[in-house]
Formats: sequence, structure tokens, C-alpha cells
Amino acid sequence: MAPQKVGVGLATNFATIKGQQPLVAGLTEMDLGMRSFVPQMREALGPGYTVVSADVGAHSQEIPIAIRTGPLTRVLASEVVQISPNIGAKGIGNDRYLAQVTFQHRNRTYVVMHTHTNAVIQSHMTLKMLQNPRVKATAAAMQTIENRATTVLANPDVTALWIMGDFNYLPVDDPLIEWKHSPPAMFGRLAMTWTNSRVIYLAWSKGVRRRGDIQVIPAHTAHNASDHGWLVGGFRRVLTHP
Repeated sequence: MAPQKVGVGLATNFATIKGQQPLVAGLTEMDLGMRSFVPQMREALGPGYTVVSADVGAHSQEIPIAIRTGPLTRVLASEVVQISPNIGAKGIGNDRYLAQVTFQHRNRTYVVMHTHTNAVIQSHMTLKMLQNPRVKATAAAMQTIENRATTVLANPDVTALWIMGDFNYLPVDDPLIEWKHSPPAMFGRLAMTWTNSRVIYLAWSKGVRRRGDIQVIPAHTAHNASDHGWLVGGFRRVLTHP
């Protein structure tokens, strides 16, 4: 999970991704509403990656997913769907989307979901939810994500699901102020394990287990020119017995 910042440090960030050679990489804020950086991403990563994106709305190309394809891996299906409309100021309440990719790796089927939900929905001081139209829109967006994830997890042909993205929500320890639609609450209902770097989250289902620790590549460093830390994790399939 590699949060971007609308064209800042693209060469550095693409070089880091190419050097890491992840099976899956997701970036956010990959457009300005007028220009998509997806073509540069495809060129930088090269033919070894299939970059999934769709131009279906003003900011729909800001959350591309790159899959390292080859003899063992292929993309089976993909879609980008709008999960909330334009609300409020541009850049804060703009239209938001979910990218969903189904791919096959070593003859197993996996799904990855990637998103970037509305900002300025939570007080960074009290961690309580704010009262504004973006909160209501984000609640509906989170419910859409949860509904889709529930359907994926119920599919016996899917080995595992990952959900990742910039959710613009800081976790809280107090259950009295925990938002019903927060990423941690959603992941709990889905029985998924998760980790975060502030508002950036990576969650995975029971079909895979973590291989080693989740690495955080800090923001504004030689390997990450963005304004958010990146999350890098290795996973292996959980072996099942007949």
C-alpha cells in the first residue's frame, strides 16, 4: 500500500515499488481531477505489471492497483465503482471510488480492494467524529465496501481478500466513541486482521497469514516522497487439509 500525493516524487516512488517487486501495489491520489498519472505508472513499472484503473468519474483514476503478472499470475476481473459523490470543497469532499481486482496466483483466486475515502470526518484532537455531510457520505461508502467484502468472503472459490487504502480515520481505544463505520470496526465484523500507519490501513482475511512483520516506509524519505507512510507486507497462503 503506497499512498501517493498527486504527482509528488513519482520517480522516487515508482523506483521503490519496482525495487520491492511486490505482487500487488496500490497507490492513492494519483490524479488531480484533470490529469491521470496512471500512464506514467504503467511506463515506470514496465510490462511485468498490469495496472488496473478506470476513467469512470472525475477522481476515479486516483486509486490504481498494480499486479505483477506473468506465468504464475493473471488478472481475472476488475472494476472501479463510485462509493460517494461530490460533497463540499474540492479535494476534501470530491467523489470517491473503490477499485476491486480479482486475480489468480499459483492457481488460487484472490481479491484485493483499494480505496481512498473522504477526509475531514474526524477530530484529530478528540478522535470523535465530526458532524458534516462527508461523514454521512463516508458511512454509506464504508457500508458499500463492507457489503462487497462480505460477498467476496462468502465465495468458496476465493482463497483470501485484502482491503487497503487511505481511510482518513485514526483508530481509537475508547469503544464509546468508536465509529460504527470505522475501518477497525469493519475489519472486526469481517473477521479480518489489520494494521495501520495513521490513516493508512492494510487488512487481510483468514486465507493468508503474515510472513514477517509489516514494514512501514516513512514519509518524506529517500524511498518515499509522499506525505504518508507506506505499508509493505509479505503473506503466504494458509494451508488447508481435506
